[in-house]
Amino acid sequence: MARVTYGALITELAGSIGGITFQKNSSGNIARLKPNMPVNVSEAQQAQNIFLSQLVASWSSLSDANKTSWNDLAVAHDHTNEWGESKTLNGFQWFVSCNLNLLFTSQATIDTAPSWTTPLVVPDFSIITNSTQFIVSWSPPWDTTGYKLVIYATPLLRQSTLKLRKSTFFISYSEGEPLYWRNLLPEYTDLFNLTWADVFSDANCTIIVRIKTIENSTGLASTYTSTLVKIN
Repeated sequence: MARVTYGALITELAGSIGGITFQKNSSGNIARLKPNMPVNVSEAQQAQNIFLSQLVASWSSLSDANKTSWNDLAVAHDHTNEWGESKTLNGFQWFVSCNLNLLFTSQATIDTAPSWTTPLVVPDFSIITNSTQFIVSWSPPWDTTGYKLVIYATPLLRQSTLKLRKSTFFISYSEGEPLYWRNLLPEYTDLFNLTWADVFSDANCTIIVRIKTIENSTGLASTYTSTLVKIN
């Protein structure tokens, strides 16, 4: 870390340049090396990167009328992300957001912006665990027709709070249907390379499950509904 002194020409720097991050803290203006964090790209992340490249190319080939439809959507509506944060997007960003959701759930992309709807939010759910099961359940069951249910979960955590926003990984998605319960055990143990019987007997940890919906016809997505379960 180094102390930075600004002059008459440069009065402030913020962000990162060439691996050096400029910021201001209690010590004043400083520069430090940007940490190189190891990244293990999952299959889901690899797929997202491929889809994103496809959509960038697709936007260039859209007609002016189709681009205008997305720009009009951007003017009329802000985007609410999975965490409930509202952000202003441009037409291109709306095109990518909706179609990335559709591609990720194995559906056809759309060229024209959809009519605005408020996506179905996942109702509160329970998590049931024992030595052979890791189940999310709803009572009463609910009808997800017209939507894909996209399920994420954290690895084993020592913290016990729903406020955690990192380390959430895609587990699976479900087709639209009246839904009573869903067993996550096969996908969860495969993703994190775990033996569930050992986890259940020795882990003393928590897992957060987050679920959102994606509307089949539009690619619009809901906010997360989250539940935490303590293992032992």
